[in-house]
Amino acid sequence: MNSENFLIITIDSTHLVMKVEKFLVDSGVDVRIIPLPGELKASCGLSLKANIEDAHKILELLIENNIDKNIYNFYLCEKNGFKKNFSTFNF
Repeated sequence: MNSENFLIITIDSTHLVMKVEKFLVDSGVDVRIIPLPGELKASCGLSLKANIEDAHKILELLIENNIDKNIYNFYLCEKNGFKKNFSTFNF
């Protein structure tokens, strides 16, 4: 079975998801906008998918761009076949 681990970043605004994606891509981070997985809650129906290895860089860029820490969350997604397990990502 295919297994994959990656980050999901939820942000509370569609506008901010697009803004964050732009400055992350412009900074060389491999990230893309995806629909918010049904297992997660946020007030926006979109989220960002990124590589775990980029977590610290993403956090630094969010801070540098003055994105309020109360409106985003990082989750680890462990995908094994069709089964996904989400947990809060710990730096």
